[in-house]
Amino acid sequence: MAKKHKHEEHVNHERWVISFADMMTLLFALFVVLYALGQQDLAKAKQLKNSIQWAFHIAGEGKTKDVGIFDQQKGGGDVIDAAPLLNAQDGEMKEFLKDVLPEYEEVAGKSPKIVQTNDSVSMTAPLSDFFEPDRAYPIKGDVQAWLSHALVASLTFTSDINLYIETPDLPIGRDRQGKVQTSVDLCNRRLDTLRKVVLSRPEILDHMVETRFRTMKDSAGANSSNWENTAVVRIVFSNARPENR
Repeated sequence: MAKKHKHEEHVNHERWVISFADMMTLLFALFVVLYALGQQDLAKAKQLKNSIQWAFHIAGEGKTKDVGIFDQQKGGGDVIDAAPLLNAQDGEMKEFLKDVLPEYEEVAGKSPKIVQTNDSVSMTAPLSDFFEPDRAYPIKGDVQAWLSHALVASLTFTSDINLYIETPDLPIGRDRQGKVQTSVDLCNRRLDTLRKVVLSRPEILDHMVETRFRTMKDSAGANSSNWENTAVVRIVFSNARPENR
């Protein structure tokens, strides 16, 4: 009786197609993520942050029994203590200050006055740091370059930029028509210059910027020769809108 010949199995030389398809899918996903991260869209970034917080909170799906994992911490025993809340925006503001303060000190030779709250960073400096004496424009070159960088850096947490100038009200000379010019007249034009510089950045939209002018009630000792050191510029970066948090 003749023996049956066992046919050898054919080697599948096209198995690489499956691995190649998987690799191309993963690469496509990678480049989509990289493209998304490269878009400076504050609203979408806030939505992403809120989604992550939701996922890890008791209100979302990420939870441990009855307590969100961001709301608990364990000590030496089995007692669960309330964990301190971490404010992501606060962290972004601290990184912002760490980045821009040394640059300002290098340009101006001193630090601005800083006030930080839960949703804002206020930076106050003498008006003389920004403008040459008796000039309404331009802003000093080094300070303008710093301001431009600070504006872009602030977009990680801010939705509103408030520009203030506070000055004593003093006569400082006469214009070409012989009319008395005051520090208030000059500073109103300087405030307009500041606004134009801020809005020259394409990332800063018109509705984000607000300007305010204040006359100092208590400006004892200020006179026509030193008033520009008494007057101040205050720039407030804030995110006071709940929908942007």
